[in-house]
Order: sequence, then C-alpha cells, then structure tokens
Amino acid sequence: MSALTLQFTQVGLDALLSARARGFKGQISHMAFGDASYTPSKNQTTLRSQKELVEIADSDYTDGESSSLKVAAKFEAPLEYAIGEIGVFLDSGEKLANGQPKLILLGVYSKPNTTLGYRTPDVKVLQWLTLSLTQLPSDSVEVKLGVDNLNLILDNELAELTLAQIDTMHRQINQEWRLVALEQA
Repeated sequence: MSALTLQFTQVGLDALLSARARGFKGQISHMAFGDASYTPSKNQTTLRSQKELVEIADSDYTDGESSSLKVAAKFEAPLEYAIGEIGVFLDSGEKLANGQPKLILLGVYSKPNTTLGYRTPDVKVLQWLTLSLTQLPSDSVEVKLGVDNLNLILDNELAELTLAQIDTMHRQINQEWRLVALEQA
C-alpha cells in the first residue's frame, strides 16, 4: 500500500491556497484509517467511517525535484477492523475546545468494495503513503511531524532485537579473548 493516488479535497486545496496567500505552507500533520470503502469525492470534509487518527511520524521527498512526498504514520491502537479508507490531514493552526488541533482533510484514498488491509489489536501498522505534489499548488505543503525523530521510527521490538545483537557480539568478543589467552598459555 505505498503508491496510492489520493483524491484531494476542495477544503484541503482551499486551505493550501489560503496559507500560500499569507506566505505560509499547509502542514500535513495526521493520517487516519477508516473502515468504509467507496469512491472518494473532492467535496469530502471527513472520512466516512474513521477508526484511527494518528500524527505523522516520518517523511521523505522521493526524488530530487520534490514532486513526490512520502509520509508515514504508526497505527498501534488495540482495534480490529478492515481498512477501507485512508485520509491525510492538514493542521489548520487552530485548536478545538478540547485543545486538539483542528484538522482539514487534504486527501482520501479508497476504492469501492476493496479492503486495503486489516487491523488487529496485536499488530502495529507503519503506513507509508507517497503523495504526488504535482496535483497541488507549487511549494504549498510541508510536513509537521508529530513526534521527535531522527528519520527513524523505533519500536520496542526493534530496540529489544538491537540489545540482543549487542549482547551476542559482547559474548563473542569475550570468547575470542579467552581463546587468545589459552593460546598464549
């Protein structure tokens, strides 16, 4: 699910044009999964059946000309459903009454009667999307990462694996030193 063509929304495009007119860029900040499958419309303002909304965790321009942008989000809530729609959101710069950012739907991917993936409570999903920026106003978007990162998304499992490998290497080095000591004796 990496190279998806989003249906950009009118509200998203309007927000980009408004930000650009004020000398700013629209900030892509969130990605969402839902369980509805349909043909997206440019008039949408929300996903039809949103299940999870998470902050963008990583991004990368995919070529030297910056005509494509890859964004990633990590979905890890203990939920189970068939993924039928994916949404990408802009941060409007405003806050809702509960302190959360007010988001604007930039684009949607979905296909009628198509399951894009399946979420289970025990499986974390790291979803990368490639956005074609050629359909958007020139130099109108940037990514607002929701987490501090070093362009790496580390997970507990990866950290545990790394620690196990370091421990193994340490034991191997100690064994080599013991062999050297035995040969010199």
